[in-house]
Amino acid sequence: MPKPDPSIVKSAARTLEIFEYFDEVRRPAHIQDVAVALGYPHSSTGALLRSLADLGYLEFSAEDKTFFPSIRVSLLGHWVGDEILPLRRIQQQMREIAEQTQMTVVLGAASGGYCQYVRVIEGTTPIRYHVKAGTRRCLARSTLGSALLAMETPDRRAQLIAEALAVWDGDEVAPRPQDVAAEVAQVAARGHAFNSGLVNPQAAMLAIPLAIGPPARPLALGLAAPKDLFRGRRPNCSGSCAAPLGHLGEPARSLIEKTA
Repeated sequence: MPKPDPSIVKSAARTLEIFEYFDEVRRPAHIQDVAVALGYPHSSTGALLRSLADLGYLEFSAEDKTFFPSIRVSLLGHWVGDEILPLRRIQQQMREIAEQTQMTVVLGAASGGYCQYVRVIEGTTPIRYHVKAGTRRCLARSTLGSALLAMETPDRRAQLIAEALAVWDGDEVAPRPQDVAAEVAQVAARGHAFNSGLVNPQAAMLAIPLAIGPPARPLALGLAAPKDLFRGRRPNCSGSCAAPLGHLGEPARSLIEKTA
């Protein structure tokens, strides 16, 4: 994973990670809960939580000494979900897919030359690999990235591939742009991307493009699990993702065929 930009103010990054923590656990939490989960010092975690409570972004329970996001947080960005991304419906479908497959479900979006994990629903398999929301992977070295690139027009695809190779983070030598383009064309043809051992030698991911129509930004949905769990199940896993999400907009498969 690329190192964070040193110009990012630490308290700003920690504030956002705290809200992502609450989004994941969905329950009130003590200072120690947050500090342990995020690896922050107890003292600075407490100061930050109290500051957010003073500003009205968290509610503090004097009875059990816990913090929880306030209604003010739920209203922030509400217009984005209403006018750009039907995120509530997508997240509900993600939960249902996670329950059906027991795999970790990841929603990804392109950001510069990277694929960013926007939302993560952890799997329930006995062996699973923790994936953190906010993680960024090079678009040209990511299963979700391949699915995202497959949705783009040829010109836009070439531009994004160039941006991705400029931030290449692999230990191996970066591939040629034409080789990446050829691989993405194959993803577009079959309707999904699949990689085994790309980040973790024992893990695999299957990803499908998620086209929800303009003006929304392209999204891709991925299933991550131990690679043995995919053996003989790839068609079913792909269908599990595509079928419930098709009503959200133009089917991803037809969009791929138009742009490949």
